[in-house]
Amino acid sequence: MPESDRDPSPPASAEAWLHCSTEGKVLGASKAMVDLLAFDSVAAFRDAVPRIHQLFGSHADRNALVPPLHESLTTEEVRWIRRDGTSLWVEIQAEPGAAEESKVPEGTPWIRVVVRDVTGRQHLEDQLRQARSMEALGQLAGGMAIDLNDFLSATLAHLDLLEEGLGPEERERVGYDLREIRRTATTSAQMVKHLLSASRGERIRLQPVSLDEVVREALRLIRPLIPDDVKINAPIDPVGPVLADPTAVEQMLLTLATNARDAMPGGGELEIRVGGGGFDHDHLTQAGWGDPGDYGVVTVRDNGVGMSQQTVARLFRPFFSARLGGQAPGLSMAVLYGLMKQQRGFIQVESEPGAGTTVRLYFRLVHRPVQVTPEGADGEVAREGARILFVEDDDSLRRVTARILRSQGYQVMEAGNGLEALEVMEREGAPDLLIVDLIMPSMTGADLLERLEKESRLPRILLTSGFRPEFLMGWEEVEPSALPYLEKPWQIETLLRTVKGVLDSGKVK
Repeated sequence: MPESDRDPSPPASAEAWLHCSTEGKVLGASKAMVDLLAFDSVAAFRDAVPRIHQLFGSHADRNALVPPLHESLTTEEVRWIRRDGTSLWVEIQAEPGAAEESKVPEGTPWIRVVVRDVTGRQHLEDQLRQARSMEALGQLAGGMAIDLNDFLSATLAHLDLLEEGLGPEERERVGYDLREIRRTATTSAQMVKHLLSASRGERIRLQPVSLDEVVREALRLIRPLIPDDVKINAPIDPVGPVLADPTAVEQMLLTLATNARDAMPGGGELEIRVGGGGFDHDHLTQAGWGDPGDYGVVTVRDNGVGMSQQTVARLFRPFFSARLGGQAPGLSMAVLYGLMKQQRGFIQVESEPGAGTTVRLYFRLVHRPVQVTPEGADGEVAREGARILFVEDDDSLRRVTARILRSQGYQVMEAGNGLEALEVMEREGAPDLLIVDLIMPSMTGADLLERLEKESRLPRILLTSGFRPEFLMGWEEVEPSALPYLEKPWQIETLLRTVKGVLDSGKVK
């Protein structure tokens, strides 16, 4: 063997290092380096990785390695690839090798490269960057979503009134269009709801749910959105109940299905599969994410245009869009990431250009049966003559709600914020029921209630908002079911039934 090909390695140590020529030829490595990269021996490592360039996971990093390498191998953190194809992040320190440290003939230049595994730190930094991105998203989107919720509430209320005023012939003529308007508005309202949840950190409603039933319901909503040239396959292998918010799961699947549709402009196949899966400790060690255990898994797979690894790495950043033509708002996948985190689950994306995309949603299994709460009977909804003060800052929503309540025999007073409500109560006296929006200018709903409670003139109340009231008002110790609360957007039937229930209860919260 020529002298220059001999292993210049000194005795093995716990330090991970390798020696290479100034052109990048690997000359030797420590046992710690071999173990770090999942090789069985130094010889196997040198056979598989003849040049140090092959360890780098990025084309840009490989192209930056130009002789002499001790000048381009600067102290930095880069992504390397193990023998099994998994990634790790390492911190590199390179320096010219000293003759007395090696078996290389005197005068032969070589480089000593010491690496330190910093994968764990990189994962923590990635999580911090994601958290900061979601916080920025929340600050921008929160206020917009609240206004959109009010607009959608007014739209649905006007739609209810329009349908009630139609005769049989008119209903038959425009019924389909009205149903489509309602479906679109309702879907938009659910999107706004989850945007609010992601933007403010509001807790979604976790419960044991049947994953296969939720997916079947989502498929009913998805099919009309998918063109005929895309074939939908939906193999479902029932799993036990999972911990999730069923409405959130439906919205996530709608997002993924429409993303897949847009990735197949010429048609293709969309698969939405339900089954079991999970992680072990080895996965957690190698990938840096996942909680070992069993999960219910929903897999959404398409055979569309696919994405590069660089695109996948940026997929969950707010405002980043990977859809064709840049037509997407760029919020969907960032919100989806936040929803999965709130449901204590995980999301995995795999994609290659030209080979399609696979997204897996992992939901934690629970070991108790799914309980279905029966809906109560509707009954009569009016309590004729009751005096109601409705406090809402959105003019359109306030007007249409007052119109609906008056049509049922209620006497309705209106106010645009908490200060106006106090003026109305000074002039007209205390109402039988105070319906109050929690987020308003000048004086919020929470401030109004606090003021009235201090003055011992708090009537029956009904809170309304796009947020859960215990979240907005810090009532973490209060059971949500104990709060008189109407979630936006609502429908007329829900509004009237809730109002009657609060009036009949005789309770002041």
